[in-house]
Amino acid sequence: MEEETSKLPLPDTFLDFLQTNGIDPLIYTAIESTPRYIRLKPGNEAYIEEIEAEIKCRLQKVNWLPGFYSLSPHIQIANSKPYKEGKIYGIDAASGAAVLALDISVGDHVLDLCAAPGAKLCMISDLLGDSGTVTGVDVARHRLAACRTMLQKYVLGDACRLFVADGTTFSLMPLRDREFALEEKKDTFTEWTSRRPWKERKRAARAKENAASRLVSETDHPELIFYGKASGVVGLSKYELYKTVSSSEVSSSGYDKVLVDAECTHDGSIRHIQKFEHWGWETLNGRVLNAERSDNLTTLQLKLLKNGFRLLRVGGSLVYSTCSLTVSQNEDVIEWFLKENSSAALQEIDAAKDWPCKSGRTPKTLRFDPVTSKTSGLFVAKFKKLASRKLVTSGGDDRYRRNHNSSNNQTSSNVANSSSTPVDSKENSPIEQVALTVPTTDDTTLPAVTFRTWTLGSLACILLSFLNQFFWYRREPLSITSICAQIAVVPLGHLMASIITNKIFFVGKKWEFTLNPGPFNVKEHVLITIFANSGAGNVYSIHIVSAVKLFYKKELTFFVALLVVLTTQMLGFGWAGLFRRYLVEPASMWWPQNLVQVSLFRALHEKEERRKHGLTRNQFFIIAFTCSFAYYAFPGYLFPKLTSISWLCWIFPSSILAHQLGSGVHGLGIGAFGFDWATISSYLGSPLASPWFATANIAAGFALLMYVIAPVAYWLNIYQAKNFPIFSDGLFTSTGQSYNISAIIDPNFHIDIDAYDRQGPLYLSTIFAMIYGLNFACLTATVVHVFLFHGRDIWQLSKSAFKYKKMDVHTKLMRKYNQVPEWWFLCILFSTIAATIFTCEYYNEQLQLPWWGVLLACGIAVFFTLPIGVITATTNKSPGLNVITEYIIGYLYPGFPVANICFKVYGYISMKQAITFLEDFKLGHYMKIPPRAMFMAQVVGTIISALVHLGTAWWLMETIPNICDREVLSPGSPWTCPSDHMFYDASVIWGLVGPRRIFGDLGHYSATNWFFLGGAAAPILVWLAHNAFPDKDWIRLISIPVLLSASLNMLPATAVNYTSWVVIGFASGFIAYRYHRDWWSRHNYVLSGALEAGLAFMAVFLYLCLGMWHVGLEWWGSESEGCPLASCPTAPGVFAKGCPTL
Repeated sequence: MEEETSKLPLPDTFLDFLQTNGIDPLIYTAIESTPRYIRLKPGNEAYIEEIEAEIKCRLQKVNWLPGFYSLSPHIQIANSKPYKEGKIYGIDAASGAAVLALDISVGDHVLDLCAAPGAKLCMISDLLGDSGTVTGVDVARHRLAACRTMLQKYVLGDACRLFVADGTTFSLMPLRDREFALEEKKDTFTEWTSRRPWKERKRAARAKENAASRLVSETDHPELIFYGKASGVVGLSKYELYKTVSSSEVSSSGYDKVLVDAECTHDGSIRHIQKFEHWGWETLNGRVLNAERSDNLTTLQLKLLKNGFRLLRVGGSLVYSTCSLTVSQNEDVIEWFLKENSSAALQEIDAAKDWPCKSGRTPKTLRFDPVTSKTSGLFVAKFKKLASRKLVTSGGDDRYRRNHNSSNNQTSSNVANSSSTPVDSKENSPIEQVALTVPTTDDTTLPAVTFRTWTLGSLACILLSFLNQFFWYRREPLSITSICAQIAVVPLGHLMASIITNKIFFVGKKWEFTLNPGPFNVKEHVLITIFANSGAGNVYSIHIVSAVKLFYKKELTFFVALLVVLTTQMLGFGWAGLFRRYLVEPASMWWPQNLVQVSLFRALHEKEERRKHGLTRNQFFIIAFTCSFAYYAFPGYLFPKLTSISWLCWIFPSSILAHQLGSGVHGLGIGAFGFDWATISSYLGSPLASPWFATANIAAGFALLMYVIAPVAYWLNIYQAKNFPIFSDGLFTSTGQSYNISAIIDPNFHIDIDAYDRQGPLYLSTIFAMIYGLNFACLTATVVHVFLFHGRDIWQLSKSAFKYKKMDVHTKLMRKYNQVPEWWFLCILFSTIAATIFTCEYYNEQLQLPWWGVLLACGIAVFFTLPIGVITATTNKSPGLNVITEYIIGYLYPGFPVANICFKVYGYISMKQAITFLEDFKLGHYMKIPPRAMFMAQVVGTIISALVHLGTAWWLMETIPNICDREVLSPGSPWTCPSDHMFYDASVIWGLVGPRRIFGDLGHYSATNWFFLGGAAAPILVWLAHNAFPDKDWIRLISIPVLLSASLNMLPATAVNYTSWVVIGFASGFIAYRYHRDWWSRHNYVLSGALEAGLAFMAVFLYLCLGMWHVGLEWWGSESEGCPLASCPTAPGVFAKGCPTL
């Protein structure tokens, strides 16, 4: 025995591993005594002597395993004639026992969930003969290709299908009706040939290079790489092959037998451990002894077991096996599984009474090892699927869920309560972020539209609308988001549930109702938040009112202003109704930002047990919220310099170049970073909600603009760039001085050509001009990108409604509720268009926009809503239409600035409103809110918000003298209206001066029109590259519209907003998502909501307590970033205040 032990000198680390896991080291001394095993393909029994002569070894029949023979471990069969002819194949006796434990019967449909390298798959096919089907699944393409080779060599693949797929999510059922295969159908599968296409061979070769460390598939969906003529595939369309079935259908249409031979550490295989003698024992630590890999493997094993059991029909059998001898990968896994699956029962393996094996720690489980069994080490357990027991629920008199005795001790949205509808994970969303975040259950008994909903929803909408509009005109506008209301209403909702009477009024009548239908629940909370969303932010059309009354000082009556505000807000409902089918119900339209809200709702309503050494979502939210609230006092008041740390300016305080490069506010932002969540999320939204591919595209677009286009254009002095600041949204004369807008306006508010000629053409900073060019490119890129990459799906949805749509669990659950009829949206659409035409025609002196301008604006909005909606729904980034609307009307109707801004609002804001409504619809979709209740909340909330915003704005304009007039206001006045000034400047550029004098033949920036062509061409190049290299998945993730839209928020957004956002986005979307998936799935979106909420509450607190009273601190940390020279021109002789003249 010592001699044998010396042949496998196990390192001390491995011996410690064996001792820790209770594995006898003597097992690894049985190298020489463990034979090699082969299985004889049925029908070749007469060739035994011939086979023995060929391999020069006597075959010993394995009495306890039919068809198996043992031979000396030194005999190699790979080059023997019987092996090459397919008469024998190598398979360990323990593995054969695992297959035999399935007790395969004639006609069974069998799933091998971890099929590679294929010996067990061949044996299964062998046992089935000419009946039934076999489906093989494996994560590694090159290993599954070996399965295909074996099936073809042994002529065992007629009834087989092989899929490259992740076994934890594979969801395709067996094809039970073989009559399919004889039907003639268009676009169907034809019989497989043994020669693979060159693209597949190339893909397989590349996959093999890095497959060793991969535990999940590199593909998102199952890919069929082999099927036999009797597998049921021949004659099917792709839709028929890949269609899924409902949860209830699995019980009858699932697999009869499932084998889960899970990936493991292989420590039970002597021959596998022996390889480390050649590979180097140091590699053993990473492949076997690494604790993190072991933990990942046990998680994977449990997921494989769960998914395999889910795909099993009621009454079917599943065998779970691993070639590990550790308890953690065997008994622990099945015990965890049994605790979570009441319909699973361990079975005795009848044939095992004659097998040379031991019982496992868990009764009815088996263990093979080299000493006891003379086989490789293997753990085997067999399960049977029992019919689920149905829950009995009460109905009738409990219609209002008034059981206060128990409801006070449970959450209102417990996803596990008896009235919830459980759904199999195979129907879950194909988007992993959604699958990890959104619950797949629905409690249809929860009331949504209640007295609490109306009261708290209306109150939240009114308060947010008033406060946001009130602060909007101030020098530092404060935006109070809906997340403040989302948190604040929770205690109010519970308070109302506890003190308001639960009396039911008008019992038995048609209008029966109650003020208190039970505990405050999550569906009420969602609808209240939808109300609050309507009041969050600002109503863009108020800018028209401000521009006309305050800047152009023209007459505008309140009634006309009301019509403008209401029509612009309501027009978006029409577009939302038209495109709901494309942008809400498909699973691929996942609206990432909504996952933050969903996570927050779950944290506030669901009860969960605290994990060992972990936190519940609610606990994590409270801690993160408290930290965010406390920390914002520093950048928000005590230490404002934290909003932008620009270290280059500190190192070179007198260098214009260093300030231009390093300033995060007025320069290129190299090395600048903001330690302030407001800085990070204010313009691009939360980086924690952005998928990594979108973050990468934004980073690339930002780098393209700021570190390639801007510096090249500036230092080559393109468009006299050095006469102006490197980063500015100002309007200049050719000498770098501010342009006097008021001097070129005549008394009729048209352009005074003579005055314009005297002052000279209007100039922009070069980066401002480039941003406009990228806006042009983004517009055409959006249309072309959506046409190329999503056009086919859109066409299918248009042709076939829902027939071919991949509906995930959430869409299926929403089918229970009454949908909003299309005619509701159409009525709003056509009545709003009619009201808009009436308003603009009847009050044309005040609004200037003709009727054809209204129709053209509507045409632009309806054309772009779908492509921009697709980009927003998949990337969380929304390209804007404001530039193209201003450009078009500026060319067609020059010299009418009010018409220009009205056209922009009707063309751009109606589309933006539609996107907002669709996003809210998706939130309701995720949270299972009845669609008609969502529609009601959106319509009523929008009307309330419009009235309150306009009323507040009108009151401020009438009561605050000289509001927005910076020349007349006192120096310390807060009512400077920065956003309205920017809106007014845009109306001057596009409406008064007109695009022809800036971007046309009369302007300096006509070359920027080539960006339209470049934007259209770029997605075509990506599409061609994707088709040329389909195995390169990253190519398809290049989104030109998202990449180009990185510039759309520039000015007012600055470089520090982008650099900080990208860094945090990388940390969340790449590092945490890839390497700490469990933490990410539980806490990422909750953290995003907590950071935003803490900041918002502290910002309101600071403003009300200190800001309103102008209480501030004066010290080094309260100063700006310290880059005063960043805005200085560098052309010789150009004067600018506070700058050296070069």
